[in-house]
Amino acid sequence: MLPPEALQGDEGRHDRSIRTFYLVGDPTADFSADLSWPAAEIAAGRLDPGISRRGAWTRHTEAVQALLGHRLHGKAVLDLGGPAGPAGS
Repeated sequence: MLPPEALQGDEGRHDRSIRTFYLVGDPTADFSADLSWPAAEIAAGRLDPGISRRGAWTRHTEAVQALLGHRLHGKAVLDLGGPAGPAGS
């Protein structure tokens, strides 16, 4: 886990981002402690997850077409249930 200051843009550290997050290990392990800091930063609005499209799983074809057509500048999130969030349709 990176320390919180690892992504701060001070002391000559600018334009930092997490490009890949990949966990290897026991699939039953509890990773909530590892993800609590980024989750809290996102919830507080201090860390942008880069979501440019959010919509229902049933509209996955549209999201895939947008990604393949390079029309998204960020991530596409597909919700498995409930209404789509405010980041798009």
